[in-house]
Amino acid sequence: MSKRINLFLALFILSLGITCRAEKAETEHPDIIEHITADSIHVIIQDEEVARLLEYAEPTKNEPKKNDNIGYRVQVFSDNNARTARNEARSKQRSVGNRFPQYRTYVTYSAPYWRLKVGDFRTQAEANTAATAIRRAFPGFASEIRVVRDRVNISKTQQQ
Repeated sequence: MSKRINLFLALFILSLGITCRAEKAETEHPDIIEHITADSIHVIIQDEEVARLLEYAEPTKNEPKKNDNIGYRVQVFSDNNARTARNEARSKQRSVGNRFPQYRTYVTYSAPYWRLKVGDFRTQAEANTAATAIRRAFPGFASEIRVVRDRVNISKTQQQ
């Protein structure tokens, strides 16, 4: 009988301790820096170049980022069927590439979609003109053809 009482008391005290610790953990949210440096002094030496690279500047609304070539492409195909989408995208890429050799074609995979995009256009009007020509050449693709914003490859001569 006394063994049962001792076991019961031990479990009660243990559960009480766990409950108190859980309540304390819920109420305290220490800052990670304070936690790391609580018992000691740390000196951080940072190179000026690293500091410059870590600076963050919010881009203005109308000003594009310097290295982003944002433009337009014509999306001809998009599908997520794991068995057929890749081969269908490649097949359509060959067809469109043969009919419109002046435009580069891009087959991409962004889970779960395989996509075929055509061209590197600076303006939406240029992309719309190409989309209309592709619709006329491939009426079977017409329901899928749309102009999309994308990062494009524009050479220095095209930018001028």
